[in-house]
Amino acid sequence: MSKNPLRSFIQPVIIRRLCDKPKLSNKPSNTPRPPKDPPDEGYKPTSVDHNGIDVPPFVRPSSFRQFSGPDEKLGPGAGKALPYKNPTYFGYHRFSFMELTSTAVELRDERRLDGGLQAAIEADEETECGEAQLETMKKLEGECDAILSNQAKKMQQAEEKCLQEMSEEELKEWCKKKEEDIKKKEQEKMEAKSSPKEKKIQDMSEEELKAWCQKKEEDIKKKEQEKEKKVQDMSEEELKAWCQKKEEDIKKKEQQKKDEETKACAEKPKCEGDENKKD
Repeated sequence: MSKNPLRSFIQPVIIRRLCDKPKLSNKPSNTPRPPKDPPDEGYKPTSVDHNGIDVPPFVRPSSFRQFSGPDEKLGPGAGKALPYKNPTYFGYHRFSFMELTSTAVELRDERRLDGGLQAAIEADEETECGEAQLETMKKLEGECDAILSNQAKKMQQAEEKCLQEMSEEELKEWCKKKEEDIKKKEQEKMEAKSSPKEKKIQDMSEEELKAWCQKKEEDIKKKEQEKEKKVQDMSEEELKAWCQKKEEDIKKKEQQKKDEETKACAEKPKCEGDENKKD
């Protein structure tokens, strides 16, 4: 007698199930398989003539077989609006894998040459790719600015830690160095603001100075001639107003001189004695 009492009951059940299982038929299905033969050597189509397949622009049409017509049945339930959403599978031939891998390698090389950005193939897509590149560049600039700001903060924190750990003598030396750097920067700014004409005059030779002086005299003469022309073109009323203004300016200058002389004499007590002697 066997050790397991259920063994005699399990074996016939398994045999029945195997006998009841339907046998698979060796007959082919109603839908014919797509031709997988390789295309001819001169197979270079310009487009994929089928309504059920959307081919992206970067994929060569030679990656697909030649269809009998735009309404050819691709496979069981294969189509854009059908259950099987990958109808391109039924459009491949035996060398489709090699074609697709070669296009993928070419796109990868182009992307590397363009600095990691997708290269545009069609002329219509150039503007879109340009805008995308600008957006990516702006994003990269923002990321770089954030990295630089973080680095600056870290540097400041490190300097603060170092300053706290410094002794009094080291702090004094550090402060002196900072003051010297600030003075140097201020001096450089002052030198930059100073007129470059003065520097040029100091470095000029005698001939260059003569030519520069002659040019200055000519400019002054031109200005005087322009003023004379303006006076000649004035009307009688304008001339009278101009003359009155000139007289007022001369009187003001004379009075300023007298005021300065009186102030100088008031400051010196000898002026009064000299005047008495003259009287």
